[in-house]
Amino acid sequence: MAAVRRLSLLLLLAALLSACGGSSSAPGPDPAAARSTTTAEGSARFTLLIDAVVAGSRVQSSETGTISFAKRLAHFYKLVPGGGLPQELIFDGPYTYTNANVEAALKDRSIRPWTKLDTRRLSAKERKSRPDELAHVRTLVHLPDGIEGPVRVDSSTVADERVTQFRGQVDPKRVIARAPAPIRPGLAQAMSNDYPAKPFVARFWLDDAGRVRRVLVAYNTPGGTEISLDGRFSDFGVVIDVETPPARSIQDLTP
Repeated sequence: MAAVRRLSLLLLLAALLSACGGSSSAPGPDPAAARSTTTAEGSARFTLLIDAVVAGSRVQSSETGTISFAKRLAHFYKLVPGGGLPQELIFDGPYTYTNANVEAALKDRSIRPWTKLDTRRLSAKERKSRPDELAHVRTLVHLPDGIEGPVRVDSSTVADERVTQFRGQVDPKRVIARAPAPIRPGLAQAMSNDYPAKPFVARFWLDDAGRVRRVLVAYNTPGGTEISLDGRFSDFGVVIDVETPPARSIQDLTP
């Protein structure tokens, strides 16, 4: 009789734990809310690795830094194919600062190593011909918006943080349509520059808070070039350093 009472007590305890969320079937992060959850953090650190295999030769570039998801604030460092010094870019509202002249300045002290551009003075044609560097990175956290019916793959722990991997086909038109209106033009240009025009497969990893931690896209261009974009985000809410060099080091290129 005592054994029956103990069994009844164990069954009751199990039921209570299940009702209180003790079950392992607790819901995970929601891919449909991934973009809004991530951008609500305001800012983050990022790393973007880009690989291309052209005619059997591998070409690699990397970008890292801090970026705002809403304001035009960012600080980038870029390593591009061909080596040379890292490119540094600072975005502060309408102004873009780069160390574009730094190599020339090392050879000629009369050349100012930094440039400044007020993007408000650019014509529509000039603006369209210049890749939007901020949208180029921000697009990564918008890609989950384009996946209808994402498939959960698995969960793992990376740097002491649990992340859940999802996989699905991204519809570029859906990504652009779901973006906030003010950033839609830049996002559309970045999608056109970096991704196929037709739906493509993407994998992305969300942390338990539902934020985008990693996005991986790999595809072949019509010409046969293999492209891979691997973007990662961390340190959400980070302060972005947009302090510029002294004026004597800057050449204003504004038209």
